Amino acid sequence: MTKRVITGLMITLVLLAVARRLSMNNSEGLMSSSGGVTVVHSTVFEQVGREMPLLTVRVEPADGASAYLIYRATGAGSDSTIIVEMTAGENGFFTGHLPDLEKGNRLGYAFEVMVRDGALGDEESEGQKSLRLPGEEGSFLTLKYKGEVSTLALILHVIFMFGAFFFMVESGLCAIPVFKGTEDKAMTAVMVRWVVIFTFIGGWPLGFILNYQRFGPVWEGFPFGYDITDNKTQLMLVIWAITVLLSLGSFFGKGEEKDKLGRKGFAIAVLMSTILSFLIFLVPHSL
Repeated sequence: MTKRVITGLMITLVLLAVARRLSMNNSEGLMSSSGGVTVVHSTVFEQVGREMPLLTVRVEPADGASAYLIYRATGAGSDSTIIVEMTAGENGFFTGHLPDLEKGNRLGYAFEVMVRDGALGDEESEGQKSLRLPGEEGSFLTLKYKGEVSTLALILHVIFMFGAFFFMVESGLCAIPVFKGTEDKAMTAVMVRWVVIFTFIGGWPLGFILNYQRFGPVWEGFPFGYDITDNKTQLMLVIWAITVLLSLGSFFGKGEEKDKLGRKGFAIAVLMSTILSFLIFLVPHSL
């Protein structure tokens, strides 16, 4: 039993570490070069709290250069594009602000650097030449506005979701000897029970609070929306709910003779639920 618990903790920690590394919410260094001039920017993917997001871009060499911040909303009817001249600083850095918007909004942004004749290639435009980042015309980087979240709610959410995945791992480990015929369903059913409890509390009441504080809407999962995190949580609970429906007797402690699945079928259902949950969880989330 102790060995199983330690193994479960180790697998859970590895899973969470891998999911963290796969997260899309990481700043990325971008660079565009032409004619001896280089433009570098570290992407800003979010603004937490009510402030004007500050963006920076570095130009090398910066002599005679001017930089412009281009942005537009990413939602429906967002055809208007705003261009703001950035402020030149030391060491080739230029800074500019995006507007302060309500949580849940998104902006697409890009940079255009103008340099004197001769600094870039041969293409001229009124005595100057331009270099865009991202380089493809019409493409934009995306920044999402987010609200501050309660520390207590976030800690509880992390605890319950960690617990959910720990019990998923334990369910899978317990299901292996059930599949082999060396144990009955009892311990696996207990683990599945905790999976459902922890997933529900972490994903719904606590998830509602965090989603409201972070993005505005309480719930953006199907059928109300297409937020990846909400839909991941919903899909995982549906998968485990199916497993429960096939084994109600064991789940409620009323005897496995009331289950729709025998021991081997139950073990296979639990293992499949565990594997599918892991694969879903590894999809980068939005929070």
